Amino acid sequence: MDIKFKMTPEVKELGINVCMATIRDANIVNKNSSLEKIKKEIIDKLKNLDMSDNKILQGYRELYDRIGIKAIPPAESLINLIKSNGRLPNINTVVDCYNLVSAETLISIGAHDTSQIKGNIRFVITDGSEKYTPLGQNEPIKVQKGEYACMDEEKILCRMDIKQCNETKITKDTKEFIIYVQGNKYVNFDYLREALQKVCNLIKEFCGGTCEMIIA
Repeated sequence: MDIKFKMTPEVKELGINVCMATIRDANIVNKNSSLEKIKKEIIDKLKNLDMSDNKILQGYRELYDRIGIKAIPPAESLINLIKSNGRLPNINTVVDCYNLVSAETLISIGAHDTSQIKGNIRFVITDGSEKYTPLGQNEPIKVQKGEYACMDEEKILCRMDIKQCNETKITKDTKEFIIYVQGNKYVNFDYLREALQKVCNLIKEFCGGTCEMIIA
């Protein structure tokens, strides 16, 4: 499935920037021992990370404050898990790969099963009428006007950069998916693209498949 994406001027004005790729023919499993070893090495490096003055995390928090949402950037939540429990969650080999890179780079990363995506992808400002069913839930919830979101033609795929939808979650049955990294005004495009390449390389190493960058 060939997917394109675009960003509205209103989203660009917020300082949000995105790089995206399609992964095809992936073989996803629950856990990989070699990946777990890499996770442990990264956890050991990050458990004493000082996040107090980090500009990347500050950029996400400024976006949330501007919209009036109280939230913690996803990468910061991962680092907090490392600091409190000495671990990163185990979901499956794709999610574990991008969580690992998110924790390393502090960039927000998401992935969506293309078989559940309708049409192309847009990054928009919500008007409050959008359909959104959060990950892990079966019923849609209301989204407030003025948030930013990643959407296909019928639903929100990810609310801001905080939580993905349930319909497009990555499972062991997923064979093709898009993955994207989402930055803010403190993230330059080269750093963003490097983060995407890093996560694509890791996924190809542990899940196989091919990677194709998507140009906006």
